[in-house]
Amino acid sequence: MKYFLICLLCSVSMFQAQEIKKEIDVKQATVFLQGAKVFGSTNVSLKKGKNTVRITNLPNDLDENTYKINLEKTTTLLSITPQTSVLKTGELSESDKILELERKKIQRQADLLSIKINTLEGEKKIINDNLKISANDRQTPQKQLIKLTGFYRKRMLDIDNQVFLLNEQRSVFDEDITKINQKFAENQPHQNTNTKELVLEILAENEINLNLGISYVVANAGWVPSYDLRAENVKNPLEIVYKGKIYQKTGQDWNNIKLFVSTYRPSYNQNRPILLPLYVAEYIPYNSQAETRNYQRKESSAKINSYQMRDEAAEPGQIPVAIITESQMNILYELKYSQNIMSQEKEQYVILDKKQIDATYKYHTVPKLSNQVFLMAFVKKWQNLNLISGEANIYFEDNYIGKTTITSNYIKDEFPISLGVDERIVVKRTKLEDKTSRKNYNSNIWETEKYQINIRNNTKESIDLEILDQTPISENSKIAIKATEINDGNYDEITGSILWNRTIGSGGSEKINFSYEIKYPKDLQIQYYSR
Repeated sequence: MKYFLICLLCSVSMFQAQEIKKEIDVKQATVFLQGAKVFGSTNVSLKKGKNTVRITNLPNDLDENTYKINLEKTTTLLSITPQTSVLKTGELSESDKILELERKKIQRQADLLSIKINTLEGEKKIINDNLKISANDRQTPQKQLIKLTGFYRKRMLDIDNQVFLLNEQRSVFDEDITKINQKFAENQPHQNTNTKELVLEILAENEINLNLGISYVVANAGWVPSYDLRAENVKNPLEIVYKGKIYQKTGQDWNNIKLFVSTYRPSYNQNRPILLPLYVAEYIPYNSQAETRNYQRKESSAKINSYQMRDEAAEPGQIPVAIITESQMNILYELKYSQNIMSQEKEQYVILDKKQIDATYKYHTVPKLSNQVFLMAFVKKWQNLNLISGEANIYFEDNYIGKTTITSNYIKDEFPISLGVDERIVVKRTKLEDKTSRKNYNSNIWETEKYQINIRNNTKESIDLEILDQTPISENSKIAIKATEINDGNYDEITGSILWNRTIGSGGSEKINFSYEIKYPKDLQIQYYSR
């Protein structure tokens, strides 16, 4: 009786100590600009009463403050205990175990093919040896030798064909094994020697097969906005392709998941800013005049290449790729198809959206700096396109032109995009020395500088061309500058920029003259500078 009680107590103790070990399958991920929210689930068979469930092999960079456990109404979560699990030396992770099983399966098939190949090669050797014996044996009748030779030739050809086909199959298996080995090698640098575990204590009212869901936030994942800008010609709208460069290095592969891409950037500092008192005291500057000039230079340089923009409204046509949901602080792209996002160093691109955008195409040149003429696309009302700062690839007429940067804090109504240089349009800027003069009046010097810009259109079509040049800007009250000739140009006195708009027919040419006058005291030396 005593022995029976001891056994009963031991069995009860063992039953209480038992726990269910499970790994979750990742079903869904929402990737933020920094970080990602992951949801996974697993089926667990619970008994009536208390159950201990250990969820293993969770990402090590998981934020323990973001756990959310989904249970059914007939169950109650009593406690949740995060733990760190150390992977023993030589122990394979679950993903590597799957790879190892697949490798063994393929290796077995490859070995069976090798056995067949070796058997056929052995038969081939026996045939060759027998043929030599028969040929060297003078007692073998000639007729029989010819018959044997024909049989051997036919059989040898059949063997060679079989060996060739088997080697082809074997090479396919070898390639598959090589790929698995590469995957092993890729996993090694990111192999989590430490992984997170969750120990859950769940109370079940009855026996139940529970679909246990867990969501959490990981830091070592995110996405980078990227774009493709494509123009077929100057008569069609501009196509913009929104792309997300997804990365995740959590150590946990996301296979066949529902993927969301969000423009939200979670912040761990949610404290509002506190405005402290601001005090003022006497300050003696090192060089106040230089400081003032530096500030003015910065302000003017931000405007120096600005020119008049058109502000017509435009409604972009949309080609839906993902389901897009907009809220006050977030744009969410729900991809329509399941995705495989591997844990690796390489980023993976996904297409988020495509839009056809009305654009105005014009040629643009700054002959003071370069004789090249650029074809420009001016994107209208681009602030309505939900763009985030990122890199963009430019394509024109199916040719890759280069890269530009989309800056979401751009303040103009139109965004200028360069589509490349057109060598067929020739521009040259010349200083007219014979019309440039320097004269003395009383105590002042008057200098006049004159320039000519020559343009020729060697294309087969009429073009609209913007020509941008400038006059100097004075930052000294003793120096006066006046534009004396601008030839119908749009002159900005603040920046000194002059913008001409010209329509030039095929094979046509144009001359633009402009000049400016500088007045300053004789005892003053002047210099030109840019920044």
